Amino acid sequence: MPKSLSWLNRAADFSKLPTNSAGVLASLLLFLCIPLVAKADITSLTLQSPQLSKSGTTALLSPIHVQATAEDTSTVTGYVVYMDNLNVFQNSRPSVDAWIVIPSGKHTLSITASDAKSNTSTAVYSINITGFAPPTPPSQADRLLAIDNGTFTVDNNPSVGGLCNHGSLGTFSHSTDPNTGNLPSFDGKGQHFVVTSGCAYDDSLFYRKYESPTRFNGFTNFLWDFWFYIPTSTKTSTVQALEFDVFQAVPFSDGVHEFVFGTQCNYVTNHWEFWLPQGSNLKWVDTGISACQFATGTWHHATYFLQRVTPSGYQQIPNSFSSSTDGNTSLRYGTLTIDGKTTYLGGVAWSTIPSPAWTAVLGVQHQLDSSVSGIVIDEYLDESTLLSW
Repeated sequence: MPKSLSWLNRAADFSKLPTNSAGVLASLLLFLCIPLVAKADITSLTLQSPQLSKSGTTALLSPIHVQATAEDTSTVTGYVVYMDNLNVFQNSRPSVDAWIVIPSGKHTLSITASDAKSNTSTAVYSINITGFAPPTPPSQADRLLAIDNGTFTVDNNPSVGGLCNHGSLGTFSHSTDPNTGNLPSFDGKGQHFVVTSGCAYDDSLFYRKYESPTRFNGFTNFLWDFWFYIPTSTKTSTVQALEFDVFQAVPFSDGVHEFVFGTQCNYVTNHWEFWLPQGSNLKWVDTGISACQFATGTWHHATYFLQRVTPSGYQQIPNSFSSSTDGNTSLRYGTLTIDGKTTYLGGVAWSTIPSPAWTAVLGVQHQLDSSVSGIVIDEYLDESTLLSW
């Protein structure tokens, strides 16, 4: 018994107190003792990943895979992960399993567990982000495989952009350019996107989408991996931009939100541009990341890591996803890997609410934009996969 209560017990002589007073004092003692017995306690907070030093600074690649569990005499209700005292991940689950995109440099990483009795426990580490690499998706990730072997839609509507639109699908197999014997998959199947420009700025969109009322709604992490090839017949000086996008539509309480992870190589500036907020609108914003004009006559390997996040930029994972519990109404550009070189992106944009006719979908798209008329731009696509979790 705590010292203060022991003193009170010795000092009290119940036989000398009036009956009612003794009863009140006994009730008070019982009230004081209850919290000491029933108070929950987080007995441990264990970090399974990454392996971090408790005393020094650990060098890591970003995004980092954070896995943690807490032991408690009550029920663990959730976790918050902080980077330099800023919330970068939050959930309402008994454990943490998160991929967190962190910029380069030294940071303080802390993980706080909470329980049903409002107890908390925090572990603090020092880390140094020295580079970047795409994440390893979990075994249970949803897999859209061989996207390039399916049917793509050619969108030549004026809303695509440009002054005219003359896109088409060409024959994929080719004996020399590209040499199908050197394809990443060796299966001889894929897509061939073509724009035969009828004006200086001829734009066409090529997309494949997957529709499902519920299959993709709870996913907040996306890993898009594909190979593409620009033949030597396509001259760099004739290209305005090459665009690569992931899109998702998710039902929320206020309607279906459309997320467009839009990226393009602006050949004129030789810089990457992303579909980001600029003022009150979403526009192509120059990131300053260069160079991006792709060598012709060779296959290029691209990997995007993208996330749905809250408007504040962190992921919020509820105990179970629904249109009312999902708070991830914005999108984050995580990392981009081109031919083995991974670059941190980090931009955050908001989603839009399209017409009521939209349903839940997930898909990818490519767009070719010309800079002069009377030329042909080709792009070949192979081994395209999209993993979501």
